[in-house]
Parts: sequence; structure tokens; C-alpha cells
Amino acid sequence: MARDDSMKLTAATLGRGVVRPRDYCLFVHDEAMVVPVYSDQDQSVVVWNLEPGQENTLHVHAANAHSIVVLQGSGVYLRGEDEEAAITAGDCIIVPRGTAHGIRNTGDGPLSYLAFTTAGEGGYVRGAVGS
Repeated sequence: MARDDSMKLTAATLGRGVVRPRDYCLFVHDEAMVVPVYSDQDQSVVVWNLEPGQENTLHVHAANAHSIVVLQGSGVYLRGEDEEAAITAGDCIIVPRGTAHGIRNTGDGPLSYLAFTTAGEGGYVRGAVGS
């Protein structure tokens, strides 16, 4: 996974708080790209950008809940090891704490999604499925 922190906002740089998530749609052809938008002690906001065939692999956050809004493209939402749901621009995905999840771009064009994550107890912790 590639990461670009160059546009990450802080409380001091947030201004009026109006953000255009499409400005964070940045892609790298050889791996998924995550672009942090904002974080504080309670939440994290990032944009994930996936070229066709790329994915945010199946993982779990024991103490973190997510809300995801698909900004562009299409793909599948992976929920657990055996469940998939088709997703497309405009869809909203709710991921409860402790739920194994991931996103795969199965479309012909780029897929971007905006993810809001709670900090949870102990902060943001991403773990492998089964841990």
C-alpha cells in the first residue's frame, strides 16, 4: 500500500471544515493508494484509491467502526471470508467493530472511497483476519 500524507489536514489547517474528497483521489498503478484527509483523537478520515484489480485486503479492527462512501468506480465489498457485495459510486457501507472487511476493484476504471473510522479504545488498530 502506498500512502500520501501531503494533503492531510489538522485542526489548525482545516479552515471552515468543508473538504472535497475527490481532491484526494490519487492513484499509483502498482499498488493501492491511501490518502489521509484528517484525524484526531476520535476519528480518522481517509480516501482509498484502487486501480482495477487492486484491493484493500481483508482485515479487522477489533475496536474501530467504519462508514465508507464509494466516490467513484465499482467493485466488491468483502465481508468476512465468504461474503461479497457489489458496490458502486454513491453506495454507503457500514462496518461494525470486529467485522472482517475489505474492498476490491473489479471494475474497468479507478475506484475511490471515503472511509470514516472511529479511534476506539487504544486508537486505530488494523489486524489480520483471525487475530
